Amino acid sequence: MGSTFLTQFGVEHYDGLEKYTVSGTSQSTLLLQKKKKMQEVQQELDRKKLEYEQRMKKCKSKESELAEKQEKIRESVVKFEKFVKENDAKRARAMKKEKDEINSRKQKEQEIISLKQQLEEQTKFKDRLVRMLEKLSVYEAYLDSVLEQSDEFQEVNDVLMRHATLTATNQDLREVVEHGNQQIEVLRASVTHYNKEKEDEILVATSDIAGHQKRSELLKNDNSKVEQQLIYRDSVYNEKKRKLGEAKMAIANIYQRIESVRRLKKAGQPQQEDITDLNKLLDDILQRMLDYQDITRMASEKNRK
Repeated sequence: MGSTFLTQFGVEHYDGLEKYTVSGTSQSTLLLQKKKKMQEVQQELDRKKLEYEQRMKKCKSKESELAEKQEKIRESVVKFEKFVKENDAKRARAMKKEKDEINSRKQKEQEIISLKQQLEEQTKFKDRLVRMLEKLSVYEAYLDSVLEQSDEFQEVNDVLMRHATLTATNQDLREVVEHGNQQIEVLRASVTHYNKEKEDEILVATSDIAGHQKRSELLKNDNSKVEQQLIYRDSVYNEKKRKLGEAKMAIANIYQRIESVRRLKKAGQPQQEDITDLNKLLDDILQRMLDYQDITRMASEKNRK
């Protein structure tokens, strides 16, 4: 005979799908379309996975930089304690803020771990879709085997009956396939929406980490300013102390010169005076200066006479 026909159907159970027999041309085309769609889904999933890995690398790099800067801040605080006891309250507030930042960063890390787990679940879901495609590919092999056994049709009525049966079942199968395609589209849209939400969450987490890093830099700058103020205060204190020492030495020298003259005028053993009492020294110097003024005035009046 010039045409070939089917006499038996393959058997495959999947999600309540009943046993159907279809023509080789329409089923093969349908399978090729499904393969192409699944390949597109695979490519999109691979691209999303690559983007996620790149973002994770950037996050880890930012976390490492933040950890290094936090360590530097802690070292600065330790050194700072040696110079400033009066700023304990400020340092305590800074350390509390740093602790809060660390806790916040740990919370973000936990969120990233959760996102990784969710991505793993999506990957498993994709694997289930791939296995579904592999099961559907069995129909293609079945159709090939049917073509090899098509010489079993002997009667015209058998061919007509088989044709009528195939026409009815083909329509039913089309409806089932259409329903399956709609479900796949819904699942694909759900996966795309879910991935987009998680990507947005990762971007927000990355932005928060950058904000924590900036606040850590501000704390470091504040600590540096306070340290510079302390250095300037110590410098001013040392300068005043030096000038006070010079003033004390000058007062002591003036007093000793006055005392040396006074003692030369007195008979007997010179008395030892305490030169550490600045007020007494200044009083004695003032008294000597007044005496000299009186002597000078009296000498001037005598010369005029």
